[in-house]
Amino acid sequence: MFDTLIHGMAAFNQVGLFFGALICLGLGGLLLGSSLYWRLHALRATGTVIGVVDRGGTYMPVYRYTLPDGQTHVARSNTGSSAVRGKETGRTVALMISAHNPDEAQEADSHVFDLIGLVLIVPGVVLAYVALTSYPVTWMTWAMAAAMLIYLAERSHRVFVPKGERPSLAEWRAQRGRDAEIDPVTITPIEQIIATPEMQQKLQAQARNNRHMAPLVGLFAAGLLALGLYQARDIARLETSGVRASGVVVRMHSEWSSGRDSRYTYYPIVRFKTAQNLTVEFKDSVGTNPPSHHAGDKVTVLYGADDPRRDAIIDRGAMNWAIPALLLLGAILLGWLTLWMRRSAPARDAIGGVGVPAQR
Repeated sequence: MFDTLIHGMAAFNQVGLFFGALICLGLGGLLLGSSLYWRLHALRATGTVIGVVDRGGTYMPVYRYTLPDGQTHVARSNTGSSAVRGKETGRTVALMISAHNPDEAQEADSHVFDLIGLVLIVPGVVLAYVALTSYPVTWMTWAMAAAMLIYLAERSHRVFVPKGERPSLAEWRAQRGRDAEIDPVTITPIEQIIATPEMQQKLQAQARNNRHMAPLVGLFAAGLLALGLYQARDIARLETSGVRASGVVVRMHSEWSSGRDSRYTYYPIVRFKTAQNLTVEFKDSVGTNPPSHHAGDKVTVLYGADDPRRDAIIDRGAMNWAIPALLLLGAILLGWLTLWMRRSAPARDAIGGVGVPAQR
């Protein structure tokens, strides 16, 4: 009975990881696929920002552009943000226009969807890898997956609109068409929004916060960059000059981590023999909870011939680069954030083409 409970909890964790991976991979793939579709099929034109549509503090730019056939259209961006920079009235931008709706566009040099898609893909791959390597796929896995699907289907059915209240296809299309229409009354120059006292105070507060936080964020970015390069150098050295050997997990070493998320982290202790028939035992540098391995598991070891006792890891193939890649990706994101914060940090900041006077 106790073993069944343990196996059930393991299957629950495994299926949860699978669902998390599917969600991340699905959303990431959808965003990357949509971005690729736009870049392949969208019409290209040069447009001018004529204002923004304010959706509760989210500003969606509105463009006027002319197609090669001479027709002039007004299109609203399919993305928006609370930032006012880059939405200056009269600014000229390269546009991608929806091939199916000339009233929908996005800036050609925008890579927001690509970035978000990649950010979602990476944890999806990691979650799937952990789910496949930390637990064996057993009948309990399939039983738990079926139970979760039934539960999710039941909960989803409760939140669906009752059949009698669902709009017809014609009503849905009509509503979508009304939502896509651009009412000229709702278009406001960003300069007019910035000129309000409330927005002036908000921009000044943001500038002060950015000025104070930019050095700290930059320091974190530099730390992640240094650590990522150090890890990448070690992996590259092992991949090019290291030796592979068969090993076995002899036990799992647990370490308690204190803090808000206090829990045990489990590290595999691996034993292997070198090419010189020297028996070596080492603790792998990657610890997980739940354990990624169990005593008796066969693994491939990648070690440095000069010092196999201190320079050895479990060979995970392409996943050897996962930690350096995540560190470098984090450094790039924080570096970009630092540059953005420094651009908006000066006390007298020409955001959106309107000077923001310093507070006295």
